Amino acid sequence: MNIRKHRKKLLHIVLIPDDKASPKELRIRYSTVALILLVLGIFFVSGVLGIVSYSLKLQQDLEKERLVQENQQLRQQVAKIAELQAELEKLKAYYERVRNSLQGYIQFADKVDQELLSPEKLAWYGMGQSSIFTTVPLKAPVIGFISQEFKRASHNGIDIVASEGTPILAAADGIVVFSGWSYENGYEVILWHPGNYLTFYWHNARNLVIPGQMVKQGEVIAFLGNSGETSSGPHVHFEIWKEGQPVNPREYVQDLNKGE
Repeated sequence: MNIRKHRKKLLHIVLIPDDKASPKELRIRYSTVALILLVLGIFFVSGVLGIVSYSLKLQQDLEKERLVQENQQLRQQVAKIAELQAELEKLKAYYERVRNSLQGYIQFADKVDQELLSPEKLAWYGMGQSSIFTTVPLKAPVIGFISQEFKRASHNGIDIVASEGTPILAAADGIVVFSGWSYENGYEVILWHPGNYLTFYWHNARNLVIPGQMVKQGEVIAFLGNSGETSSGPHVHFEIWKEGQPVNPREYVQDLNKGE
C-alpha cells in the first residue's frame, strides 16, 4: 500500500510567466522524474564510456602506428646492418685472399730485402741508380677501358678491360715473387720492385714468368684473360702496394688514361 501511495505522489512545478498571466502548474509523478533521471544518467554514462572508449582506441591506434614505424625503422636498420656485415665479410675475404697470396712468398720477400738489395746485386740486375725510374711502377700493364676504379675500403686496385690474350706488361723492373693460380683470382703474378713496391696482376689467361725471375719494365709477363671465380669478363686486375699499403695506381701510372 505504501509503495502504491509513493508512486502516486506528484511533483508540482509552478510556472509563473512575466506577462502577469495566470500561473501554470505541472504535475509530474516521481516515478516519471526518476525514469527521466535514469535515462539521462544512462545517456551520460554511455557518453562518458564512449569518450573513454574512443580515447583508448585512439591511444591504441597511435601506439600501433608508433610500433609499426619503429618496427619499420628496426627492419631498415637490420637490413643496413646486414648490408654492412656483408660488405665487411667481402672486405675480410678480400684481405684474406691477399694475405694468403702474400703468405706463400713472405720468406722469399724477406730474402729479397736482405740479400738482393745490395748495391752489387742491384747493379747485376740492372737496377742501379741509373735505372731508378724503371724500378717504380709507372707503366700500365695494358691500355684499355677502366671498368672499376680504386676504392681503398673495398677495391684495392683497378680493373682494365681489353681483348682476351692482350699481353700484360710489367709495370717496372722487378722480381717475380709469385706466379700461380688461385680459385678467386685465377692465374696471377706478383712482382717485387725496389723501394718496397709490389704489383699484382690477376685473372690472367696464362702466366709467362716463374718465381725468382727478373723482369724488365714493359716486359710481357702474362696474357690477359678471364680466369678466377671473381672475374666477370676479360680484364686484368692491377694493384700497386707501397710499403705494405695499397695505393691508387692512377697516382703512379699516368698512361692509364690513354684507354679512356
